Amino acid sequence: MKSLPYDDPRSFARQANLHCLFCTGAYEQQNSDTPLSIHRTWLFFPWHRMMIYFHERILGSLIGDHTFALPVWTWDIPEGMMMPDFYVNMNSSFFHTERDFSHFPPQMADLNYFADRNLSREEQLDTNLAFMYNQMVSGARKTELFMGCTYKANEGYCNAPGTVESAPHNTLHTWVGSNLNPGREDMGKFYSAAKDPIFYAHHSNIDRLWEVWREIYKHQLDIKDPDWLDSFFLFYDENLKLVKVKVRDVLDITKLGYSYEEVDRPWLNKRPSPSVPPKLARQILKSKENENQFQLSSDHVSFSDFRPHGRALDTSLTVKVNRSKDHLIKREKEEETIVVHGIEVKGDAYVKFDVYVNLIDQTIISPKFREFAGTFAHIPGGGEMMKRKINLKLGVSELLKDLEADQDESIWGSMSSYSLLN
Repeated sequence: MKSLPYDDPRSFARQANLHCLFCTGAYEQQNSDTPLSIHRTWLFFPWHRMMIYFHERILGSLIGDHTFALPVWTWDIPEGMMMPDFYVNMNSSFFHTERDFSHFPPQMADLNYFADRNLSREEQLDTNLAFMYNQMVSGARKTELFMGCTYKANEGYCNAPGTVESAPHNTLHTWVGSNLNPGREDMGKFYSAAKDPIFYAHHSNIDRLWEVWREIYKHQLDIKDPDWLDSFFLFYDENLKLVKVKVRDVLDITKLGYSYEEVDRPWLNKRPSPSVPPKLARQILKSKENENQFQLSSDHVSFSDFRPHGRALDTSLTVKVNRSKDHLIKREKEEETIVVHGIEVKGDAYVKFDVYVNLIDQTIISPKFREFAGTFAHIPGGGEMMKRKINLKLGVSELLKDLEADQDESIWGSMSSYSLLN
């Protein structure tokens, strides 16, 4: 594949640039001047499934093996939390120079990466598993929260990623990318990510996790909107034939001729516990509020501080969030969400912040604890389309129940900001 000329759509360079074209706003929606976006929308999972499907078929055809299957980097389970050996073997065709060599084995992947933290292997493992529970289970109990925002033709644009797309998808892109490059290229930037062979193993696991999520919720959260089902893209197949593929065509992977090996998912049983007993935490929060400690602290703000032009998240912030009046009504099927609206990332760096609810101790923040609500992670290098304002939606119904705050009229939301600059 790497030896094919660039004018051959099956060549590795053309395959890599295909992702670049779609992720930088190079195309517009049909019969519209609105840029087409495959990230931060409900097209994220199906488009990438199509890409790796045809990539795999092309590779199999080139080597004359119709049974060929792409490697899957199962970084969500303990056995797969290091880069696979054949990606770090310098004599392997899967090796790539533009990676962070300090993250090669035995270094364990950090699924919520923002900077190297030198955690012990046990601590990193526990953090990763608790993080996966949040991203796949408690934070993904509503279709939009996992799949990304509803994105329809001629309705402008939406820009709100699902849980797994934000992380571990974005975070691992950055973790793999080279620390010697200004934007952690290749994996660390959208335009260059698919130049690294590990991109395809990474996205094979993303694809697998889509199937796992559908299974967890017994396909009850699957999208049935015909606008999504009939969305289509064009790909070159292994015979150099341009093929039109609809989203509905790729929803049954058995019809596509592949499946994923069944493996244990220890993160399913890693529901976090509060860092502080809930009753004690509520007493401390109430005491601080009564004593005006929040108002006296520079990192605690009110809603008025965000209007009308927002506020720079240049430090950790805590804000009191009033819940809707009908939150006391029992609604088993309705997920309560926190929305961080209109996020604008300036510059061209990897930016990340985590969101916590009713956090008492800023020194022990971690996805290992129930106060963790979710994360926002921004990969640069996606063109003008990716510079638009973003919404972050976090499902918190289970979290509030575990914090014994589900009947409270208000909660305290904290945002811890990080940026990674080389």
